[in-house]
Amino acid sequence: MFIAGPRKTSKRTSVNTVGWARLSHRSSPVIGVPAFAAHDSGRAAQIREVDGRPQAVAWDVRSDRHRIVTAAPQGVDLCEIEPDGSHLWWFDAAERGVGRWLRQPFGGGRTTPAMSDVPEGRMYGIAFDHTGATSAVTIGNGEQSQCYLGVPGRQARLAIAATGFLGLVDMTPSGGTLAMAGRPDGPNAVCLRTPEALVQLPGERGRALWPLEFQPNPDVEPELLLAVESAAGYTVATWQPDTGVRRHDWLTFDTEITARWHGPRTVLVQQDRAGRSTVCTVDLDTRKICPVPTPEGTILDLTSSPDGRLHYLWSRTDLAPRLLVSDPDSPATVPEPAGRQREIWTGSIHSFLATPTGAGPWPTVFLVHGGPATHDRDCHDPRVRVFTEAGFAVVRTNYRGSTGYGPAWRRDFGHRVGLAQLDDLAAARAHVIELGVADPDRIGLAGYSWGAYLALLAMGVQPSEWAVAMAAFPVADYPAAHQGTTPALREVDEELFGGTPEEFPERYRAASPMTYVNQVRGSVLLVSSPTDEKCPAEQVERYATALRRRRVPHELVWVGGGHHSRDSADHASVMATMLRFATEVLTPRVPSLPEDSGDRSSP
Repeated sequence: MFIAGPRKTSKRTSVNTVGWARLSHRSSPVIGVPAFAAHDSGRAAQIREVDGRPQAVAWDVRSDRHRIVTAAPQGVDLCEIEPDGSHLWWFDAAERGVGRWLRQPFGGGRTTPAMSDVPEGRMYGIAFDHTGATSAVTIGNGEQSQCYLGVPGRQARLAIAATGFLGLVDMTPSGGTLAMAGRPDGPNAVCLRTPEALVQLPGERGRALWPLEFQPNPDVEPELLLAVESAAGYTVATWQPDTGVRRHDWLTFDTEITARWHGPRTVLVQQDRAGRSTVCTVDLDTRKICPVPTPEGTILDLTSSPDGRLHYLWSRTDLAPRLLVSDPDSPATVPEPAGRQREIWTGSIHSFLATPTGAGPWPTVFLVHGGPATHDRDCHDPRVRVFTEAGFAVVRTNYRGSTGYGPAWRRDFGHRVGLAQLDDLAAARAHVIELGVADPDRIGLAGYSWGAYLALLAMGVQPSEWAVAMAAFPVADYPAAHQGTTPALREVDEELFGGTPEEFPERYRAASPMTYVNQVRGSVLLVSSPTDEKCPAEQVERYATALRRRRVPHELVWVGGGHHSRDSADHASVMATMLRFATEVLTPRVPSLPEDSGDRSSP
């Protein structure tokens, strides 16, 4: 068992004292769209990669100069800017995701707690009123979601405490009403704390409900933008205190959407379908829908600046994410596509396929996405290039449960969690063999999180199909993982399975890789972190012990960084380990590893 210990880090956060400078995309890639100050279009906050980690950056838009605000050893996931542009906020978290909000003047200066008397916890959202006089943050503290209100830089008070996951979405311009998001198909899908009462808008299975944002105009009645699921697709809706929820059924899309306000009565809608994004503006009163020209590919994030221009993080399979800026009528320009990329449809199952140079069949790796409520797309994934340059074909399949293909595809497997997804992966496997792409004796799976879970499950359920599984931060024992994970992920599990392991033990057992460990025949790579709060290390270690007892060839590699390290060096290390393991097992053709080689070394 090869063990790599966590990297030693210094104090959690220190401030970079370097002043203002221009940052290029090459030297400091943009990771998310800017957060603009509502009342000062010349000031914004960004997350950019600095020395391999995401950090908070102040951006002076007028001079196009930047100031690196943080030097957080664990990186920074989110930063915000106060409406007047005076201060930046960022969430300072340790490996397990627990931390607090900090605040610093836009031009530099002393870093202080964003609000006092807020305990450390997981980040569950942030919002400001129109003026910035009132701020709200929600944290996950143990099994509770706690929302605190206060004046920035001063003492906060607890406004809401609820058991389970409840994320803060937005605040009305007046600061009088908070919108919180619960489980989309549950009784508290949307929770609205008004000055008079707590209002709950329920969702249900097949009719999920998501709160998006309040109309930012302070001179009109509060209006919350929503997305509603139905059998037909996803519909834009609005909520107002006096009228309740109003569905705009004429504005229904067949696949997943998100939306934001883009004027007094106009919304900006992004739709994701079959791995690509489109954008349109919609006038809710006149019902006029206008497509927004954007390059073909994937929009990872989207916002509009106070001057009405669109800022979006865009990518394509052959191009890394980049921030594009355009007027609604003037699309950004990008280079023409390049590379050996194509798509295949196996019936209704959609896959992206990349192959090396030369002629096949090749040893093949299925890169299995996590979620399951996400999807592989026409978007740059550096792992694809690493594998193809090493001589592997790469298949990325959007199995049932993936987004981007409509509500039926997301739910068309009942409670056969994992097993239905394996049916789809096996069908795609047979297809690439038939096409002459894949060598049937040299096909494996690689994944992270839920994708790693499917890789392990496949090794036991379909042992004759797969030669190797490379699973980073997986669910290996579903009942145990459910018990040890975060409240937010427990709710995801309960939505998938229809309840808890105590209510439906047979469903969790049928979906658990541990149930089938005695049937595993191929080689297994396990990567885990002692500080993984989402897929706990203990259940991964128990799975490795079960493999060792059966003398199944495997490695267990320990890394730092928790479930999702923000350090690019950690990602590169895991990728290098996967490539080495895949090369040993899949190519060149070599005899099987001896039965007693389950552990490579001792800790």
